Amino acid sequence: MQTRPDCIPCLVRHARELARDNLPEHDREPFFEAVMERLAAFDLENPPPLFARVMYDVLQGMSGTADPFARRKVESNRRALELVPRLEKMISDAPDPLDASLRMATAGNIIDFGIHDATCLRIEDTVHRALTTPFAIDSTPELGKRLREARSVLYIADNAGEIVLDMLFIRRIGPEKVTCAVRSAPIINDATLADARQAGLTELCRVVSSGSNVSGTPLGICTDGFRELFFSADVVISKGQGNFETLAWCGREVFYLLMVKCPVISAEVGVPLGSFVAPKRG
Repeated sequence: MQTRPDCIPCLVRHARELARDNLPEHDREPFFEAVMERLAAFDLENPPPLFARVMYDVLQGMSGTADPFARRKVESNRRALELVPRLEKMISDAPDPLDASLRMATAGNIIDFGIHDATCLRIEDTVHRALTTPFAIDSTPELGKRLREARSVLYIADNAGEIVLDMLFIRRIGPEKVTCAVRSAPIINDATLADARQAGLTELCRVVSSGSNVSGTPLGICTDGFRELFFSADVVISKGQGNFETLAWCGREVFYLLMVKCPVISAEVGVPLGSFVAPKRG
């Protein structure tokens, strides 16, 4: 997806919050000026997550901070892990445990520090809504059938905390046939190998770094190994908005699971904000 005009205010807001939370006051204006200079030169044909990387590189150069959300990611994993016993019971009691776990994994997409303040998240409420509300775009019946038949599944993860709910879904898919891909470097609250280890994901299934250091998965910057997995897997599942923005129309069939959290994505897929969607493209 291209960066749309409506993406610019969101990028600017995020830059302002990065400066406020990570830099002393005397460094905030120079940071903001450097970001605005780079934004003016940014090719809007690229998806928005590529510019987020630019902001984080500027921040690291000024502050030395490579992972400004490290503590919050640990806390997100911890809070999500506390919910697992209750969520597992809900899945076990459901008429279709695979479908219930899929819906929980999609609800986990609410955990997004680029969009929301994590202190305001109501994960359990969102899970309940995902279990009881029809998806606005729903390819889940086909996805469920394909997962039961598949021998290999590539699961492209999104955020820390969210990956705990992904684990519930991966258990129902069959961990032995799942490879889960995470980011290769910290960016916002996207999950890296360190976050996957802390959540216990690496003990459940094979986990690899995609090679992407942006808040998404642009194939052009991913490793050869990841691209081989991407094009050879029987089923590819992509979680979250950033992956959707960078992978849509990527040259193969992908099942996307996400919560629509911004007006640009809302317009792109044609559903209201707050909707749960499971489109298939490719």
